[in-house]
Amino acid sequence: MADAAAPAAAANGAEAPVHASDAAYTAFQRGYYLTAFSLAMPEAEAGDAAAQTLIAEIYANGYGIPRDRQKAVDWYRIAAGSGDRQAQFALGLAYLSGEGVDKNRRTAADWFEKSAEQGHVAATYNLGLMHVEGDVRDYDLARAAALFGAAAEAGNVEAQYSLGLLYAKGAGIARDDAAAEKWIAAAAKGGLDTAMVEYGIMLANGRGTEKDVKAAARWFQAAADLGNAIAQNRLARLYARGIGVDLDPVLSAKWHLIARRQGLSDPWLDGFMATLTDEQRAAAEAAVRADLGLRAQPGG
Repeated sequence: MADAAAPAAAANGAEAPVHASDAAYTAFQRGYYLTAFSLAMPEAEAGDAAAQTLIAEIYANGYGIPRDRQKAVDWYRIAAGSGDRQAQFALGLAYLSGEGVDKNRRTAADWFEKSAEQGHVAATYNLGLMHVEGDVRDYDLARAAALFGAAAEAGNVEAQYSLGLLYAKGAGIARDDAAAEKWIAAAAKGGLDTAMVEYGIMLANGRGTEKDVKAAARWFQAAADLGNAIAQNRLARLYARGIGVDLDPVLSAKWHLIARRQGLSDPWLDGFMATLTDEQRAAAEAAVRADLGLRAQPGG
């Protein structure tokens, strides 16, 4: 809802006039959803686009009232028609998912484009994805790179990661390992687990940056803790070999078992586990239960 925020105070320090939509948004931020709804509705009905978007958000998420995706879409459509970029983006998401409307990717792209033209960061990123997919927009990696770049500069971690991958592959933009490292690192530091894995791989291989297997292991650990199965598998292999971390067969087995629970198999690690003692296997299985918050069962 950042796009529906109240206007800033005037430069002379005087506060801007408070409209019902401003008061409603303040109530919304404080969690007083019914108050926000009652304050915003008169302004929404009078044509205030920010208030219309706020009403749509409340309906869409069921804040204080029953969730109603159809009413949410109705209000998003009204606000989008009034030019609210957040409503345009939300309407694009609705058409993308088919929530409250019939799914229509082309219409979703149209709304993303309108929102992106007004600088909405997530809409800009989503529009870039559609140029990569090439179904409802032309397959155009150069255009995608430009859109990802705009969103990446604005701090969108998914766009940073996507832009980094394009630089790494030289797709739609000249290959540049240093630029790839810059953007993938930014996304990793922004908390995106897939970027953490890719950045760890870059550090492990010394691609676009100085080789640092200990730092790679730390990034795999961070992503593994977030539940990323690929990171869990990579971490298991590092512990099995003592690369970047202390050799630890139990931790290796633990992370392998956790990754395997998510469907990521690894015959080499299966073979490694077969070399463990019964005590080591039991310790690994106990560590898995503790990590997943499960209570150990008798005989487990």
